[in-house]
Amino acid sequence: MPNANKLLLGKSRIDITPDKDTILGGATISGKIRVDYIKDPLYANTIVVVREERKMAVITLDLLMITRKYVELIRHELHSRWGFDPDAVMIHATQNHKAPSLGHFKISEDYGGIPEELNWLRGGDERFHPYAVERIIASVEAALNALEPVRIGYGSGVEGRLAFNRRMVMRDASISMPNAVGPAAPNSRYVEGPMDPDLGVVAFQSEAAPISALLLHYTCHPVHQLGHFFISADWPGAWVNEMKSRHGEQCVSVVLNGACGNINPWDPYADKPQDDAGVMGNRLGVSANGVIEKIAFLDDAVLDWKIVHIDIPLRKVNEADLESARRYIADNPNPRWLTDVVLDDKWVYASGMLDLHEQYERNPLYRYEIQVLRIGDAALVGLPGEPFSEGGLAIKLGSPSPYTIIAHNTQFAGYIPTKEAFLRGGYETTTSNWSKFVPEALDLIVAASLETLKSVFK
Repeated sequence: MPNANKLLLGKSRIDITPDKDTILGGATISGKIRVDYIKDPLYANTIVVVREERKMAVITLDLLMITRKYVELIRHELHSRWGFDPDAVMIHATQNHKAPSLGHFKISEDYGGIPEELNWLRGGDERFHPYAVERIIASVEAALNALEPVRIGYGSGVEGRLAFNRRMVMRDASISMPNAVGPAAPNSRYVEGPMDPDLGVVAFQSEAAPISALLLHYTCHPVHQLGHFFISADWPGAWVNEMKSRHGEQCVSVVLNGACGNINPWDPYADKPQDDAGVMGNRLGVSANGVIEKIAFLDDAVLDWKIVHIDIPLRKVNEADLESARRYIADNPNPRWLTDVVLDDKWVYASGMLDLHEQYERNPLYRYEIQVLRIGDAALVGLPGEPFSEGGLAIKLGSPSPYTIIAHNTQFAGYIPTKEAFLRGGYETTTSNWSKFVPEALDLIVAASLETLKSVFK
């Protein structure tokens, strides 16, 4: 390794797999679903990059969600223990639907209408939270203890065969969501918007390994085999395993999942859509290795970062929906069990509606975080929630960085559709805790992201 190297990199991959009886928040809206088996483990994949006195951490979690409370807790711990600037710590949950959440997201902790014995309805499992935090902090410590000189290289490719826009416009102009069953409904007409075929790679090379660590980027909901209840890291985990098989056990891959609010892995026109995370991970691996073969490595890279906050107005719950929710809760003070594991969906939706109304009454503006990390020519853009792919593409097209990687879900904030999507409606636009911003939100986020990128890439 030449003496000119100024970059140090540490990496770690630490198991955060929960017990089998941990409740999976993404399995159903109101089901107390425990998993049948653990198909493959969940990890915190971490890299720490250091240049002189500056250091940053990028942590991806094979989890469904992480809430602001836990992002701030982990950043505070890394600052107090090792001096990290909190703005230089990116934490990204891949939105893996075969995993628990770190924090409550369906119904907030501030809402008082959930009985204590039903606290899991809020979306998280309190038994898992402290374990996950401890393991995530341990992953950063392990990475710091493994720092070594590295070279860096960048690349990108196109992979348009694995992810698809999931908002199907029907003959009557309504929206339907294609699933893994297929084939397309006879009254379907066209998908509403684009997918994002960009496959991004930032590679690190050490003296011991031609490929020591990777930042990998693709855009798709991790929702394979949605009706089956097992723990798995879905396609991001399968992609990580594929890169290990090619580059050795020492290779740690950090997968950053992009603006996938309207993107699923199922071809809406296939007779039988592909529904195997392993197949998707394998194909991503083949495409990524084609990119890596063409990468030229450099000895140095500028490190910089910046977080900005913008105020996004919450959507006001209309009076008819609010009154209906109040009436339903008044008539049903406790939810009914529909089966031995599933509660009344209407009760949960009504509680969420009242929760969102209370949030609006406390403060009609949401403090939204936009995070930009610069690693040489590459930009990592952290966006809370689930922006539609149109937003991610607009940021990439307007970015001053030739290698712009979007990481959605850096904390829970719900769906962020385009203004046009609200004209047709559909699941992602229905007012709830997981769709709560005004229609202009995505445009505000794109504009602020581009301004932040320009300031970091002066």
